[in-house]
Amino acid sequence: MFRRFAVAHRPVTGCVGAFISSTYTGTGTDAEKKSEKPTVVVIGTGWAGSYFVRNIDPKLYNVVVLSQRNHMVFTPLLPQTCTGTLEFRSVCEPIQRVQPALADLPNRFYRTLVFGIDFKNRVVNCVGVGVLGAGNVTNVPVKSFDVRFDKLVLAHGARPNTFNIPGVEDHAFFLREVSEARGIRRRLVQNLMTADLPTTDVEEIKRLLHVVVVGGGPTGVEFASDLADFLHEDVPKIDPALLKYCKVTLVEAGEILGTFDLTLRNYGSRKLKRMGVELRKAVVAGVDERTVTLSDGEVLHCGLVVWSTGVGPSVLSKELGLDKNRQGRIAVNDELQVLKDGVPVPDVYAIGDCAANIKESLPTLAAVASRQGAFLGKKLNRMLNGTDVKSVFTYKSLGSMVSLGSKDALIELKAPSKFDLKGLHALWMWKSAYFTILGSWRSRLYVLVNWFGSRIFGRDTTYIAELSEAHLWRTLAREEASREKARRRALEKLREAPHESMPAAAGKAAAAAAAAPAAAAA
Repeated sequence: MFRRFAVAHRPVTGCVGAFISSTYTGTGTDAEKKSEKPTVVVIGTGWAGSYFVRNIDPKLYNVVVLSQRNHMVFTPLLPQTCTGTLEFRSVCEPIQRVQPALADLPNRFYRTLVFGIDFKNRVVNCVGVGVLGAGNVTNVPVKSFDVRFDKLVLAHGARPNTFNIPGVEDHAFFLREVSEARGIRRRLVQNLMTADLPTTDVEEIKRLLHVVVVGGGPTGVEFASDLADFLHEDVPKIDPALLKYCKVTLVEAGEILGTFDLTLRNYGSRKLKRMGVELRKAVVAGVDERTVTLSDGEVLHCGLVVWSTGVGPSVLSKELGLDKNRQGRIAVNDELQVLKDGVPVPDVYAIGDCAANIKESLPTLAAVASRQGAFLGKKLNRMLNGTDVKSVFTYKSLGSMVSLGSKDALIELKAPSKFDLKGLHALWMWKSAYFTILGSWRSRLYVLVNWFGSRIFGRDTTYIAELSEAHLWRTLAREEASREKARRRALEKLREAPHESMPAAAGKAAAAAAAAPAAAAA
């Protein structure tokens, strides 16, 4: 008899703020109690997790998805959202649209942080957080709960690899999540608006409009090339005088587009240079708020750093007591079963960037993750029907693609035969391929409209600040306005009071100016 779906709640301490905590233990609603189907729990809503959820049969399993985000991100198009070529909703697909059965109990999605797994008792330990923002800062509900499983799929992905370089975590932007892309876009537009102020000197303008991209793989190249197009095509619509100060530097320790063959690599490098992207073969030694320091001691002054140098193990992968490869990825066999001490853990699987076959590690690509997710979903369906005969996952790369701005691309096909393509024809093939594999007609419509809209009307440079950011901006501006008003009133008094001694009048003026910020705050 399979376990019935059950959730047990317990309070958590040691988190931010004051907490509203309670304890609840039970087996859920009546619908959950009546279900005798086995429960498969999926951790993660990336490519692997989403494709698994899409292919698993909810008529055979109860499906529970645990993740910190409620959507899948179409990462190949994420760089284009940073410059306004695409809107953020175009590259997101809600997980309930990926698998509509998640809206029906006992299937469910929970936004949660997974902090532990008890493989022996088949329990996943989770933490949920209540509503943040809107003035709710100190009394945030934070509670832990457990989710039981019959089968578990680890698809929680990986995190950006910083190589422990000082300052990267604090001052660089990554490009794997929509929230990170939104941060990059806000910083770009904010830097442009600040550079356009009459109070900004030339040296500061140069720094603000210099973007350093670290990592010469497909993501870094696509972002750098799309950014170069944005600067040349859309900045003149804001202020043509700023264009001469705009600069993009791409830093790579190895070869630009190193996974492509030499001919395509050289073509890509020449194209980037023609677009105005400066290519630097160097190693980054440190990053701070205003500079990037290279290993040879050179300092690059910049207003934005985008870090795209591959991935490393997530916190959850590090903490789980499972076999790992040298890169810290969870070890799996050919059937994608998780290994511990060389032995498969019963009913536990790992797919996507968090997993690696003990025989040969596959690259951390969307193509690999999506195929693993689809394979495992169909495999578990067959297992419950008794028709699976230990099927194993195999992967053969069909090739690689990378866009080079809005007018060029590189395509290297490996199957069914070797074939290279570059130029405008390659770009249309690149767009057609990604348009075809978008998650839904909803996403296809959004992307199509955005692509045509960007070409016809230009990219969107609207700046929409976060609520807390807008409040801070107004506070700082009002304080300076109060100081300036006080200074002007003081100067006026100096002109109107010739009978007073100059030192005494100056002293009163200074006192009035000093009191202005306190009055503004009051």
